Amino acid sequence: MNERPNGNVRKKQVRNKSRRNKNGSNVLIYAFLTITLISVMVVLSLTVFFKASEITVVGAGGRYSKEDIISAAGLNVGDNLFLTDSDEVEKNIQEKLPYITNAELSKKFPSTFKLTVKETKPDRIYNVGKDMYALCKGEKVLEITDEYISGYTYYDIPVKEVKAGKKIVIDNEISEIYDELAKAIGESKLGNITAVSFKNKVDIKLIYDNRLLLEIGTTENIKDKLATALEVIDRVKTKHGNEVEGSINLKYLVDDNTETYFTQESIANFNIIPQTDANTENPEEE
Repeated sequence: MNERPNGNVRKKQVRNKSRRNKNGSNVLIYAFLTITLISVMVVLSLTVFFKASEITVVGAGGRYSKEDIISAAGLNVGDNLFLTDSDEVEKNIQEKLPYITNAELSKKFPSTFKLTVKETKPDRIYNVGKDMYALCKGEKVLEITDEYISGYTYYDIPVKEVKAGKKIVIDNEISEIYDELAKAIGESKLGNITAVSFKNKVDIKLIYDNRLLLEIGTTENIKDKLATALEVIDRVKTKHGNEVEGSINLKYLVDDNTETYFTQESIANFNIIPQTDANTENPEEE
């Protein structure tokens, strides 16, 4: 026969249940208050706190002033540090101020933006249609230039798109040839290439030291062609002097053929590097 719990036991059970319900309600209240507090702090952080009162710039003073850089960044005193997109700021600077090739935005809480920039210098000139553009290593377009600047490497190759502040765009097929050629030149001991010219993949030409035209033809056996070019240049200089001008035909150095041809004539006859009375000297040489 089942026994019913006495009154004291039943009262204790009711009190325990009430206590559990009360504790559960307290947990929900605390959780709600915590979430509310966090939400309020987030809103305050994005609207009231962490507003910039100072914008510092490191690396200015060359081509662009501190004011130029801040303006290009699109930053203003009062901007919120949390809401400011660092990637967008850095992109703005490098596109609007082409000579800046590296820009970094750091945030010093609670109220400071720090911009660190690095300027570059041109080292190559690209001929595009009737215009010439100054570029830096990495193929970023810096600006349009009125005339060829001697001392910079001159490029006359097919270009799809050229815009200041952005990387030059070359046709895919030409780009593959260009990359292969650039790699081979970099790995060779053949320095002082002053011009690179090709209108198509079978008519590659280089100018060495602004004096000797190297007729490469295609990139087939390109490493051997460049190594042979160095040997022929030494022989030609030994025979005709260091100031000799002319062309060296390396186009037929394929398979087992080892023949090269040298023709002595003025480099101006090849009409690759612009020859004008207004040729500007590299400002870095002054």
